[in-house]
Amino acid sequence: MAYYREILHFVQNDKSVLLLQYKWLKWKLPYNQVIKNMFSKILRPLTDLVRHILSKPDERGDLTSDLFRFKIRAKARQLIINCNGSLLDIGCGDGLLYENLVTKQSKRRCIGIDTECETLEIAKDSFEKNKQNIFSFLKADAQHLPFLDKTIDVAICINTFYNFHNKGDVVEVLEEMERVCKQDGFIIFDVRNKINPFVYLRFKFVWIYDTHVTLKAYSLKELTTALTSKGLVIKETIPMGFPITMFAPIVLVKVGYQ
Repeated sequence: MAYYREILHFVQNDKSVLLLQYKWLKWKLPYNQVIKNMFSKILRPLTDLVRHILSKPDERGDLTSDLFRFKIRAKARQLIINCNGSLLDIGCGDGLLYENLVTKQSKRRCIGIDTECETLEIAKDSFEKNKQNIFSFLKADAQHLPFLDKTIDVAICINTFYNFHNKGDVVEVLEEMERVCKQDGFIIFDVRNKINPFVYLRFKFVWIYDTHVTLKAYSLKELTTALTSKGLVIKETIPMGFPITMFAPIVLVKVGYQ
């Protein structure tokens, strides 16, 4: 009997421990959320203010505006300025990449895709007002591009990959870009470089200043391997924010066939 009493006593005590653990977790989870919300309420307005100050005056208020993104768009425009074929901007947002890119004499066909209806409507309204009918803005999934194989001259995806939840999703998009890109075309994308300590810490602790976003950084090799393994080669890398590519916070990459 003493043996069974011992077992019963152990089970009862174990239940008490589990109950205490449950109550502690129940208290801890909302407490953590309160702390995160408090930090976010303090720091989010500050980060929004910094972004506002560092944006071009005519882009302030746009969802995809800030100094770094502006510089990336400017560099991407330089890479595609001589292309007169079809351009595909994946994750186009408000269509800022295509601003001031096309003249009346241009033979370019500019396509933008995004999953956000709100930003697509902004893009459509902006370019329709300027009566530029060579633009198309579509709601589409970057991992399942609605285009035939080898039909796009330049596939572009900038200021987007760091919002994807995992590397697998990014690789799927890169593979889709390779599928639709012509043999004599090229692919442009940017990497938020996790080897850069500023990027690493900012992305790791994003919950402190913004509870509404997911930020992911990658190494240059991680993403370029998805394309070089398919026979493409790196044509150009442009470090931004630091002159050495390996440690630059952002690297713009141009990839094409040999």
